[in-house]
Amino acid sequence: MDQIRIGTFIAQCRKEKNLTQMQLAEQLDITAQAVSKWENGRGMPDVSLLQPLCDALGISLNELFSGERLSAEEYRGKAEENISRLFKEKQLADLKPAKSVFSVCANAALLVALIELAIGLIGNFFNPAILEPMLINACVWLVLFLASFCKLAYDKDKLKNRKRSGICMDSEIERLLPAGWIRIANYISCRIVCRFVYEGREYEAVSGYYVLSPFQRKEDLYANVYIEKGDPARCSVELFQAG
Repeated sequence: MDQIRIGTFIAQCRKEKNLTQMQLAEQLDITAQAVSKWENGRGMPDVSLLQPLCDALGISLNELFSGERLSAEEYRGKAEENISRLFKEKQLADLKPAKSVFSVCANAALLVALIELAIGLIGNFFNPAILEPMLINACVWLVLFLASFCKLAYDKDKLKNRKRSGICMDSEIERLLPAGWIRIANYISCRIVCRFVYEGREYEAVSGYYVLSPFQRKEDLYANVYIEKGDPARCSVELFQAG
Protein backbone atom coordinates (compact mmCIF):
# COMPACT_ATOMS: atom_id res chain seq x y z
CA MET A 1 0.00 0.00 0.00
CA ASP A 2 1.15 3.51 -0.81
CA GLN A 3 0.95 4.94 2.72
CA ILE A 4 1.83 8.48 1.63
CA ARG A 5 -0.94 8.53 -1.00
CA ILE A 6 -3.45 7.06 1.45
CA GLY A 7 -2.38 9.51 4.17
CA THR A 8 -2.81 12.48 1.83
CA PHE A 9 -6.27 11.18 0.88
CA ILE A 10 -7.29 10.80 4.55
CA ALA A 11 -6.22 14.40 5.22
CA GLN A 12 -8.12 15.63 2.14
CA CYS A 13 -11.34 13.82 3.13
CA ARG A 14 -11.04 15.02 6.74
CA LYS A 15 -10.76 18.64 5.59
CA GLU A 16 -13.74 18.21 3.25
CA LYS A 17 -15.75 17.12 6.30
CA ASN A 18 -14.49 20.21 8.18
CA LEU A 19 -12.95 18.02 10.87
CA THR A 20 -9.77 18.69 12.78
CA GLN A 21 -7.39 15.84 13.56
CA MET A 22 -8.58 16.00 17.17
CA GLN A 23 -12.26 15.77 16.18
CA LEU A 24 -11.63 12.79 13.91
CA ALA A 25 -9.56 11.14 16.64
CA GLU A 26 -12.40 11.61 19.17
CA GLN A 27 -14.87 9.94 16.78
CA LEU A 28 -12.55 6.93 16.49
CA ASP A 29 -11.56 6.95 20.18
CA ILE A 30 -7.86 7.31 19.41
CA THR A 31 -5.25 10.06 19.79
CA ALA A 32 -4.73 12.99 17.42
CA GLN A 33 -1.11 11.83 17.10
CA ALA A 34 -2.33 8.59 15.51
CA VAL A 35 -4.33 10.53 12.90
CA SER A 36 -1.31 12.75 12.23
CA LYS A 37 0.84 9.64 11.75
CA TRP A 38 -1.57 8.26 9.14
CA GLU A 39 -1.77 11.54 7.27
CA ASN A 40 2.02 11.86 7.15
CA GLY A 41 2.31 8.39 5.62
CA ARG A 42 4.14 6.96 8.64
CA GLY A 43 1.55 4.30 9.47
CA MET A 44 -1.80 2.75 8.62
CA PRO A 45 -4.97 2.47 10.72
CA ASP A 46 -5.46 -0.76 12.63
CA VAL A 47 -7.78 -3.25 10.89
CA SER A 48 -10.48 -2.62 13.51
CA LEU A 49 -10.45 1.12 12.63
CA LEU A 50 -10.67 0.85 8.84
CA GLN A 51 -14.46 0.74 8.53
CA PRO A 52 -15.13 3.34 11.28
CA LEU A 53 -12.61 5.65 9.58
CA CYS A 54 -14.32 5.21 6.20
CA ASP A 55 -17.72 5.88 7.79
CA ALA A 56 -16.40 9.06 9.44
CA LEU A 57 -14.92 10.33 6.15
CA GLY A 58 -17.79 9.20 3.91
CA ILE A 59 -15.66 6.96 1.70
CA SER A 60 -15.46 3.24 0.92
CA LEU A 61 -12.71 0.83 1.93
CA ASN A 62 -11.81 0.50 -1.73
CA GLU A 63 -11.37 4.26 -2.06
CA LEU A 64 -9.27 4.33 1.13
CA PHE A 65 -6.88 1.65 -0.16
CA SER A 66 -6.73 3.34 -3.59
CA GLY A 67 -6.02 6.74 -2.05
CA GLU A 68 -8.60 8.46 -4.29
CA ARG A 69 -12.31 8.75 -5.01
CA LEU A 70 -13.51 6.24 -7.60
CA SER A 71 -16.18 6.38 -10.24
CA ALA A 72 -18.55 3.44 -10.73
CA GLU A 73 -16.52 2.32 -13.77
CA GLU A 74 -13.24 2.35 -11.85
CA TYR A 75 -14.60 0.66 -8.74
CA ARG A 76 -14.51 -2.97 -9.85
CA GLY A 77 -11.04 -2.79 -11.39
CA LYS A 78 -9.60 -1.03 -8.35
CA ALA A 79 -11.24 -3.58 -6.03
CA GLU A 80 -9.49 -6.44 -7.79
CA GLU A 81 -6.20 -4.52 -7.83
CA ASN A 82 -6.41 -3.77 -4.10
CA ILE A 83 -7.25 -7.40 -3.24
CA SER A 84 -4.26 -8.54 -5.28
CA ARG A 85 -2.02 -5.97 -3.57
CA LEU A 86 -3.21 -6.97 -0.08
CA PHE A 87 -2.56 -10.65 -0.88
CA LYS A 88 0.92 -9.79 -2.10
CA GLU A 89 1.66 -7.77 1.05
CA LYS A 90 0.42 -10.67 3.21
CA GLN A 91 2.87 -12.93 1.35
CA LEU A 92 5.71 -10.48 2.04
CA ALA A 93 4.73 -10.30 5.72
CA ASP A 94 5.38 -14.05 5.96
CA LEU A 95 8.89 -13.61 4.53
CA LYS A 96 11.95 -11.82 5.84
CA PRO A 97 14.46 -9.59 4.05
CA ALA A 98 17.58 -11.40 2.87
CA LYS A 99 20.84 -10.12 4.36
CA SER A 100 23.17 -8.31 2.00
CA VAL A 101 26.88 -9.14 1.81
CA PHE A 102 27.80 -5.59 2.82
CA SER A 103 25.66 -5.78 5.97
CA VAL A 104 27.41 -8.99 7.05
CA CYS A 105 30.85 -7.57 6.14
CA ALA A 106 30.23 -4.36 8.09
CA ASN A 107 29.13 -6.22 11.23
CA ALA A 108 31.98 -8.73 11.00
CA ALA A 109 34.64 -6.06 10.34
CA LEU A 110 33.48 -3.96 13.30
CA LEU A 111 33.50 -7.00 15.59
CA VAL A 112 37.04 -8.00 14.53
CA ALA A 113 38.27 -4.40 14.92
CA LEU A 114 36.93 -4.27 18.48
CA ILE A 115 38.50 -7.65 19.29
CA GLU A 116 41.88 -6.53 17.88
CA LEU A 117 41.70 -3.31 19.89
CA ALA A 118 40.78 -5.16 23.09
CA ILE A 119 43.64 -7.66 22.61
CA GLY A 120 46.09 -4.79 22.04
CA LEU A 121 44.99 -2.85 25.11
CA ILE A 122 44.97 -5.89 27.41
CA GLY A 123 48.21 -7.32 25.93
CA ASN A 124 49.92 -3.96 26.43
CA PHE A 125 50.02 -4.66 30.19
CA PHE A 126 52.07 -7.83 29.60
CA ASN A 127 54.02 -6.95 26.44
CA PRO A 128 54.03 -3.33 25.20
CA ALA A 129 55.18 -4.47 21.75
CA ILE A 130 51.73 -6.04 21.14
CA LEU A 131 49.82 -2.74 21.16
CA GLU A 132 51.16 -1.21 17.94
CA PRO A 133 50.47 -4.15 15.55
CA MET A 134 47.02 -4.68 17.12
CA LEU A 135 46.18 -0.99 16.60
CA ILE A 136 47.28 -1.22 12.96
CA ASN A 137 45.12 -4.33 12.48
CA ALA A 138 42.17 -2.61 14.15
CA CYS A 139 42.54 0.40 11.82
CA VAL A 140 42.56 -1.87 8.76
CA TRP A 141 39.37 -3.58 9.91
CA LEU A 142 37.77 -0.22 10.70
CA VAL A 143 38.50 0.93 7.13
CA LEU A 144 36.82 -2.24 5.84
CA PHE A 145 33.87 -1.57 8.16
CA LEU A 146 33.49 2.00 6.90
CA ALA A 147 33.70 0.92 3.25
CA SER A 148 31.07 -1.81 3.75
CA PHE A 149 28.84 0.48 5.82
CA CYS A 150 28.98 3.28 3.22
CA LYS A 151 28.10 0.87 0.42
CA LEU A 152 25.22 -0.57 2.48
CA ALA A 153 23.91 2.93 3.30
CA TYR A 154 24.11 3.94 -0.37
CA ASP A 155 22.16 0.85 -1.49
CA LYS A 156 19.51 1.37 1.18
CA ASP A 157 19.09 5.03 0.27
CA LYS A 158 18.79 4.21 -3.44
CA LEU A 159 16.16 1.55 -2.71
CA LYS A 160 14.27 3.90 -0.38
CA ASN A 161 14.13 6.62 -3.05
CA ARG A 162 12.93 4.18 -5.71
CA LYS A 163 10.27 2.79 -3.38
CA ARG A 164 9.03 6.32 -2.71
CA SER A 165 9.05 7.76 -6.22
CA GLY A 166 9.34 4.75 -8.55
CA ILE A 167 7.11 1.87 -9.62
CA CYS A 168 7.00 -1.57 -7.99
CA MET A 169 6.99 -4.32 -10.61
CA ASP A 170 5.93 -7.94 -10.24
CA SER A 171 8.97 -10.00 -11.10
CA GLU A 172 10.08 -13.57 -11.59
CA ILE A 173 13.42 -14.77 -10.25
CA GLU A 174 15.19 -16.34 -13.19
CA ARG A 175 18.52 -17.47 -11.73
CA LEU A 176 21.18 -16.94 -9.08
CA LEU A 177 24.67 -15.65 -9.93
CA PRO A 178 27.14 -17.01 -7.32
CA ALA A 179 29.89 -14.58 -6.32
CA GLY A 180 33.21 -16.37 -6.00
CA TRP A 181 35.04 -13.33 -4.59
CA ILE A 182 33.60 -13.75 -1.09
CA ARG A 183 32.72 -16.75 1.05
CA ILE A 184 31.03 -16.55 4.46
CA ALA A 185 31.34 -19.94 6.18
CA ASN A 186 29.00 -22.33 4.35
CA TYR A 187 26.73 -19.54 3.16
CA ILE A 188 26.41 -18.52 -0.46
CA SER A 189 27.02 -14.98 -1.69
CA CYS A 190 25.25 -14.26 -4.95
CA ARG A 191 23.28 -11.82 -7.06
CA ILE A 192 19.69 -12.38 -8.16
CA VAL A 193 18.53 -12.04 -11.77
CA CYS A 194 14.85 -11.07 -12.14
CA ARG A 195 12.64 -10.58 -15.17
CA PHE A 196 9.70 -8.16 -15.34
CA VAL A 197 7.42 -6.71 -18.00
CA TYR A 198 6.97 -2.97 -18.38
CA GLU A 199 4.74 -1.43 -21.07
CA GLY A 200 4.70 -4.65 -23.04
CA ARG A 201 8.48 -5.16 -23.05
CA GLU A 202 10.49 -7.63 -20.99
CA TYR A 203 13.42 -6.39 -18.93
CA GLU A 204 16.08 -7.94 -16.74
CA ALA A 205 17.11 -6.66 -13.32
CA VAL A 206 20.18 -7.79 -11.38
CA SER A 207 20.26 -7.31 -7.61
CA GLY A 208 23.14 -6.38 -5.36
CA TYR A 209 25.02 -9.08 -3.43
CA TYR A 210 23.10 -11.17 -0.91
CA VAL A 211 24.01 -13.91 1.57
CA LEU A 212 21.85 -17.04 1.39
CA SER A 213 21.73 -20.39 3.13
CA PRO A 214 23.41 -23.16 1.09
CA PHE A 215 20.11 -25.06 1.24
CA GLN A 216 18.02 -22.30 -0.30
CA ARG A 217 16.78 -22.48 -3.86
CA LYS A 218 15.37 -19.71 -6.00
CA GLU A 219 11.90 -21.13 -5.23
CA ASP A 220 12.46 -20.05 -1.60
CA LEU A 221 12.99 -16.44 -2.65
CA TYR A 222 10.74 -13.53 -3.61
CA ALA A 223 11.90 -10.26 -5.15
CA ASN A 224 10.38 -6.82 -5.62
CA VAL A 225 11.81 -4.71 -8.45
CA TYR A 226 11.47 -0.93 -8.20
CA ILE A 227 12.07 1.04 -11.39
CA GLU A 228 12.26 4.74 -12.17
CA LYS A 229 9.22 6.04 -14.02
CA GLY A 230 9.87 5.95 -17.75
CA ASP A 231 13.31 4.38 -17.32
CA PRO A 232 13.04 0.65 -16.46
CA ALA A 233 16.79 0.21 -16.96
CA ARG A 234 17.33 2.10 -13.66
CA CYS A 235 16.09 -0.29 -11.02
CA SER A 236 16.66 -1.67 -7.53
CA VAL A 237 15.87 -5.18 -6.29
CA GLU A 238 14.61 -5.98 -2.79
CA LEU A 239 14.99 -9.66 -1.90
CA PHE A 240 13.00 -11.70 0.62
CA GLN A 241 13.39 -15.29 1.77
CA ALA A 242 11.10 -17.85 3.36
CA GLY A 243 11.10 -18.47 7.10
